[in-house]
Amino acid sequence: MTIRWLLSDLLGRVPYSAVMGPTDVVVTGITCDSREVAKGDIFAALKGLKADGRDFVPEALAKGARVILSHAEPLDALPEGVSWVVCPRDREAFSAACSALFGTEGNPVRLAGITGTNGKTTCAYLLRSIFVQAGGAGMLGTIEYDTGDGLFPAVRTTPEAHFIHRWLRGLAEKGIPYAAMEVSSHSLALARVAHLQFMAAGFTNLTRDHLDFHETMEAYYQTKKGLFDLLDPDGAAVVNLEDPYGVRLSGELHRRKVITVGGKKPADLRPEGLAMDLSGICCTFKTPFGDVPVRSSLTGRFNLENLLVAVGTALATGVSTEHAAAGIAALTGVPGRMERVASGQPFTVLVDYAHTDDALKNLLQTVRELGPERIITVFGCGGDRDRTKRPLMGAVAARLSDILLLTSDNPRTENPEDIARDAEQGIKPELGSGKVYERILDRRAAVRKALEMARAGDVVVVAGKGHERVQLTGTTKREFHDPTVVRELLGEMGWA
Repeated sequence: MTIRWLLSDLLGRVPYSAVMGPTDVVVTGITCDSREVAKGDIFAALKGLKADGRDFVPEALAKGARVILSHAEPLDALPEGVSWVVCPRDREAFSAACSALFGTEGNPVRLAGITGTNGKTTCAYLLRSIFVQAGGAGMLGTIEYDTGDGLFPAVRTTPEAHFIHRWLRGLAEKGIPYAAMEVSSHSLALARVAHLQFMAAGFTNLTRDHLDFHETMEAYYQTKKGLFDLLDPDGAAVVNLEDPYGVRLSGELHRRKVITVGGKKPADLRPEGLAMDLSGICCTFKTPFGDVPVRSSLTGRFNLENLLVAVGTALATGVSTEHAAAGIAALTGVPGRMERVASGQPFTVLVDYAHTDDALKNLLQTVRELGPERIITVFGCGGDRDRTKRPLMGAVAARLSDILLLTSDNPRTENPEDIARDAEQGIKPELGSGKVYERILDRRAAVRKALEMARAGDVVVVAGKGHERVQLTGTTKREFHDPTVVRELLGEMGWA
């Protein structure tokens, strides 16, 4: 369904400072990607972190755009008949225009958002599984999107505003009642979600990450906290009390309905009769909405927290406890999140996306609690990202592993040797007491060595890339999917 707006009317919804050109123009769509422009669209020439959207205006005009929304005035003379809207708060204006042009204000889809450093993806998959049981779901997340027509690979964790509003519009037209989305700190800071309304929003945790963007943990926290300003007046915040920032957040969300989750009282939603091993989690969640029997293939303390947040968020959107229980049971795993790779070998192999020191600590502590003979860990640190977390990751990996193989993750434009030296600042002080350490910067060779070293009862952990299907070296992308590589190497070793 196409929604038509007269530019003069649309301007009443958009924060702008000046207009050049006619305002009696009819617009029918909007995008910030000049490659997607169709006739009748507004092209949002946004100021990016590395590029200026105004550089792409000629391409947008050639494809039929007649209205440009931008942070500043044109770089060149304005062609006749073209309108230019100057919006100093360009991303906020873009989000507002997307809401109007896709008609998502008052959208009937009940939207649930999940934010936090770790656990967003698992919570989003859990919500999707629960919502499917309750009548149907869409999803936006780090790994995949679901538009109501099936899953397809994601471009980024939280896409640009025009994609989100088009997605919501499409779900409503298909009669899909629920939607789940991961809400990244970048999307909050860049106003991609500024004009959405969430029926429920969950907070998992906050640990050191993205400080190359936010600079301080306080700025990172305040950005995450912004999600809860987007709650529907009748909506609820679901907050994990197992995390210190969650405790803080629960006390700062004044005039909001807050549902707390955690391992014990005073949490509103908590487990009883907990049993957990490598096969999964079994317990009962006591909730304000009634008991939820939990039989999950996910395992580990951090996945218990993910289950609590996801179930609390789902119940807050209005689904039943029966649908919550069925959705938990139906989800057998999440790609790249403690993903087991089994080919008949007598040891366990787990692939996980853990790429921060806290995520790596949670992962390895969980594995240790499950009683392996030895933990053999393969990990690396990403290039062109926060360097300060590298020695922290190295220290955690060395402390909690019996055998540690340091390798490359996505080095990007950095020298892998330099990245490894940063990580070794944390690794070397933790060595001793029979620990084995080796640096093998070829990731496939490092994984092979780990598998060759493993024996019955061991757990091999391949951390850092999880679901990712490419490795970024310099400006080159090459296919590299940890679960696939593990299966190939096990096959070469004779494990079918």
